[in-house]
Amino acid sequence: MTCVLCLFAKPPRPGEVKTRLAAAVGDASAVALARAFLRDSWAAAVRVPWARAVLAATEPLREEFFETKPEIWLQGEGDLGRRMERILRRALAEADGAIALGADTPGLPERLLIQARDALGSSDAVLGPADDGGFYLLGLRHCPEGLLDGLPWSDSTTLAATRARLQSRGLAVRLIEPWFDVDRGEDLVRLKGLLRRGEIGAPETARLLVPRVSVVVPALDEERRIDAQLRALEKMRPHEIIVVDGGSRDGTVGLVRAHARARLLTAPRGRAAQMNAGAAAATGDVLLFLHADVRLPAEALAHVEAALAHPDVAAGAFRTWTVAEDGRAAPWLHLADLRSRYARLPYGDQALFVRADAFRAVGGFPDLPLMEDVELGRRLRRLGRIEILTASVRVSGRRFLARPAWYTFLVNVFPLLSRLGVPPRWLAALYGNPR
Repeated sequence: MTCVLCLFAKPPRPGEVKTRLAAAVGDASAVALARAFLRDSWAAAVRVPWARAVLAATEPLREEFFETKPEIWLQGEGDLGRRMERILRRALAEADGAIALGADTPGLPERLLIQARDALGSSDAVLGPADDGGFYLLGLRHCPEGLLDGLPWSDSTTLAATRARLQSRGLAVRLIEPWFDVDRGEDLVRLKGLLRRGEIGAPETARLLVPRVSVVVPALDEERRIDAQLRALEKMRPHEIIVVDGGSRDGTVGLVRAHARARLLTAPRGRAAQMNAGAAAATGDVLLFLHADVRLPAEALAHVEAALAHPDVAAGAFRTWTVAEDGRAAPWLHLADLRSRYARLPYGDQALFVRADAFRAVGGFPDLPLMEDVELGRRLRRLGRIEILTASVRVSGRRFLARPAWYTFLVNVFPLLSRLGVPPRWLAALYGNPR
């Protein structure tokens, strides 16, 4: 049986797509999601080996938007029923069966398409019920004139009314397994769960909803801390853990090699060089740069995911909570945390996270002896917002315990000195070895 798979879509523009979803996530996020839904849905459609895929669009779409050039059929004028009927009749002029899908079911399991194809082998029509009372799929072998005219759309009665209309025109109708359209906030939660568990595949959508986080840890002589750091990270199960050693002379390298989930790289000494090396090797959608003496909160990855759910956010960071590693009480250490609560450009000890494509677009960390993190933040702000989370990372106060007043002063005035044009090498001399 020959079949045409018709994916119905319209350009992802604010106020025109996913309007119900926009009420929950905002216009910008709704448009970004609609764009990802469309790309994933088209990529899946062209992979179906037994069907010819066409894109039924309300207007011409930019071909470069898609990885695989689409064959575009314009829907024409009229309500959704008239436009669907027009496309389906055209498809049936070229094939035995036609299946209509919307672009709001990213990750639709192929087994449902196979069910629809098989159902058309013995019936005139097939419907895929959606949870909201509509349908996510309509397949036909015959399409009489006016078959879909005047039906209620986007309504809890859409499925029942469509089924009744098909049967009234003498078509034998079969129902297949139900699925869901992503129209509401609760649908998005369900979709996110399926993506996180790997039960469906929709990579563009997953990058927005469940980004793969690559944690990059620059290290130099950190044998006292690296084992505990890696154990804590392994419990969080990020996409990958990359430790970049800058020439340790202690047992750091051996401890890293003992962790199967940690990948060990080497690079010239210097945080910028080490972190750039880790970023170059990373395969995740998000890069999280974590110093060896900074501990993430237990729900860190969920915080990162929530921050990057907003498409205007290019990067983010945590607040800091500085503590003495030996457990002694030193409340004055928290003076070092003030900056993380008011500054818009984060320091490296705030566990900076950034979209991988944004990081590469700005050229990574600049080759500076100090303040490479602040300069990276300045560049990233040209691409989008930097979100400072209310959650805190726990930072070792080892440097502040040595010279408390001096280092508290430095961390709070360094950005000002940098903006005033003080060379980074002078700042590095004031700060000393940043390890």
